[in-house]
Amino acid sequence: MKRILAAIALFALGGCGNETPTLNGYAEGEFVMLAPETSGRIAQVNAAEGAAVAAGAPLFSLDIAAETLSLEAARARAAAATARFDDAAAGGRTPEIIAARQQLEQAKAAQVRARADRARAQELASTGVIPRARLDEAVAAAETADARVSEARQRVTLAELPARENQIKALAASAEEAERQVKMAEDALRRRTVLAPAAGRVERILRYAGDVAGPSVPAVRFLPDGRVIAVLFIPEPALSRVTVGTRVSIACDGCAADVAAEIVSVADETEFTPPIIYSDAERTRLVYRAEARFTGFAPPPGTPLRAEVQQRGADRGN
Repeated sequence: MKRILAAIALFALGGCGNETPTLNGYAEGEFVMLAPETSGRIAQVNAAEGAAVAAGAPLFSLDIAAETLSLEAARARAAAATARFDDAAAGGRTPEIIAARQQLEQAKAAQVRARADRARAQELASTGVIPRARLDEAVAAAETADARVSEARQRVTLAELPARENQIKALAASAEEAERQVKMAEDALRRRTVLAPAAGRVERILRYAGDVAGPSVPAVRFLPDGRVIAVLFIPEPALSRVTVGTRVSIACDGCAADVAAEIVSVADETEFTPPIIYSDAERTRLVYRAEARFTGFAPPPGTPLRAEVQQRGADRGN
């Protein structure tokens, strides 16, 4: 009797091995939780739940009052820094150059008079009409006039020249830093609006206008196109028949007849059949969790699935 039962069991196992495995599971979405990079109060929500949006479409934006003021202040500082640089690089202003040249002309006129006085004093001193002290005063006055002319010439030169090279470099660096601050302020303002990272669907709005959102407080749950997978559960006896790369045919309510997917991962450890697909026949079975990528149409997340393993050439030959 025991031999008969053993033979029946072996026959049953052999028959199961030739059957096409059927897998149960469900569609699961790989959702993206969208949150702003900085915290703030939501000013406007631009999308509705269930709406399909294009990549780069604005989904929601935060209040921008503080960022706008920061940008205006940065632009004002950049304008001032640029003006200082341009002023230094251009050299002296026209009124300053004219004034310096007028001072030079006045110094030259004083120099002519001083030299004439010195010449007359030398003639008078040689004949003894004036004392030696008067001659010394005339000579000193002429030398002072010469020095003032030289000083006035230098002032004209300095007025016509641009600022020193090192000063110009420092002002140029200040202007560049101010421009960087403007770009940073513009970027901070731009990041107050959160855009769709790809084409897809707004699955759920988590925060609305007036709510506070931040890096750890997302406002939108988003499902990019092509990011729905099939989660399937492989019974232990069928594990050797279902490996990475295996193609399966998918059946579900509302699905077309040609929905297909390819297994991309299989868990290393078993688990009990999850409650979502409990049945009287399967509630105590040990299964391996697998994930499959749809090769075309994908049903909505949460859709129950039944998958038939597509037979390979060698299997069909048997």
